[in-house]
Amino acid sequence: MNPQVSVVIPAYNRAHCVEKAIDSVLAQTVDRIEIILVDDGSTDNTRDIIAEKYGDRVRYIFQENQGIPGARNTGINHSRGEYVAFLDSDDSWRPNKLEKQLRLFEEHPEYGMVACRCAKIQCAENPKKPDRPLSYQGRRGKSGWILKDLFAKNFIRTSSVIIRKNCFEKVGLFDETLLQTQDYDLWLRMAAAYPVGFINESLTVYLDNARGISTDSLLGRLYRQRALEKAYLKKAVPKKLYRRRMAQAYNVIGRHYLRRGDRAKGLKYLKQSLRLSPFNLKYTFYFIRGLFARQTASVDYSF
Repeated sequence: MNPQVSVVIPAYNRAHCVEKAIDSVLAQTVDRIEIILVDDGSTDNTRDIIAEKYGDRVRYIFQENQGIPGARNTGINHSRGEYVAFLDSDDSWRPNKLEKQLRLFEEHPEYGMVACRCAKIQCAENPKKPDRPLSYQGRRGKSGWILKDLFAKNFIRTSSVIIRKNCFEKVGLFDETLLQTQDYDLWLRMAAAYPVGFINESLTVYLDNARGISTDSLLGRLYRQRALEKAYLKKAVPKKLYRRRMAQAYNVIGRHYLRRGDRAKGLKYLKQSLRLSPFNLKYTFYFIRGLFARQTASVDYSF
């Protein structure tokens, strides 16, 4: 009998934390789950841990390093379940996470994807001290045709998501050219094609690691810009909302460049922001300040 849910866990040198993620899947209150761990070129003892502790309870797939979107796509392509869920190797699930999401799919067969809120745990700077739980329970979300709300602000984290596998035939897989924000890009494509369910309960716990990849960095913002500029969104999102969101995105990128001393690129993005929102006083202020900013040696942050 095929599994009902395939759980894809990408891992790269995560031997120190991946057991907690896997154990949280094994503790789920539903059966017919397959766990697919895609080892994206690890050089630590991830393979040994999986083999010694879990055996055939985890499907272990090793590949040369391709990055997170490539690892997730490998997991999707090897999955056998009706649904595909994603779990990052340093995150974990509450025991009833899948049960509640599958119930929502049963109640709403039109949904292509279901997500939930995510509680956050602060990673301890000192490895000898325990991680510190926080009261933050994650962003609230909405159900239904949520493209406008999701475009305005992302409220979906990867480890909360479960998708009907046949939906990938329509929307495609993770965009492997987006080394960051590839998850947000996929959620937007899903929300444009299907209604989405959201459970406003923290059924996922993610580790807030200060050393992790930040999508609020300049590089993360540039990848997000590429996702938001895709042609289908210009047609699917109301023009006023699109202009407001992109003006905000360009303004933040411009300010990032100014802080790095690249006045030319900073002004370029600030001009784009003002073209879309010419009466915004804040954007006008940043542009004027940029005109008088000191130009330092330009650094190429392209990708």
